[in-house]
Amino acid sequence: QSNRQMRSLLTALNSEGCHAIVNKTSNQAPAQLHFDPTPVSNSKLEDVGYRLIARAITLEGKSSIRGAILVHASTGIDELTSLQGQRIAFVSKNSPTGYQEPVKLLFDAGVKERWDTFFYVGNHVGAISMLLHGDTDVAVAAEPLAQRWAEYNGLSVVAVSDEVETGGWWIHNSVPKKSIRNCARALENLDRSNLKALPAWIGGFKNVVPSG
Repeated sequence: QSNRQMRSLLTALNSEGCHAIVNKTSNQAPAQLHFDPTPVSNSKLEDVGYRLIARAITLEGKSSIRGAILVHASTGIDELTSLQGQRIAFVSKNSPTGYQEPVKLLFDAGVKERWDTFFYVGNHVGAISMLLHGDTDVAVAAEPLAQRWAEYNGLSVVAVSDEVETGGWWIHNSVPKKSIRNCARALENLDRSNLKALPAWIGGFKNVVPSG
């Protein structure tokens, strides 16, 4: 994520009355607003004083998501066992859909991790781009994004992982209630053009703060 993209996101939130601080101001002061891609039921943020205010929804408007394993369709590969020794682009080891769930399928198929075959590129678009440019033989990314890129770029989805919940935005309990409502509403109203600092499979956010 570039600083410019993050500034665009913060400007959009501020214009809707959300002025919570996203980054830490000191070692003692926690971020007031935090995006966590971890499935909401697995997030540990509630344990350290945060509450969920907006749930991520996919490009299809869903609140659950799967990971996908992509290859060039021209290879004819349709079994994961054929990927042993192939160069594979992942998002990061912290990504549920860009590593954690799909890699279970690969390990079950006997694909072993090696320093010269497993690559971590930081984001979903980057993983697919590595495949398209021939830098890797396989890409792992969120299914909604993978399906869209496959359709127009001669790619094939070999397998998809189990579904996991999406993550979302969490806000610190020290933030006043009015500001919490403003931030939840601002996140729900974000335009797609302001989401470029976030994972590319995200289509928007659903406000989960009770009214009143």
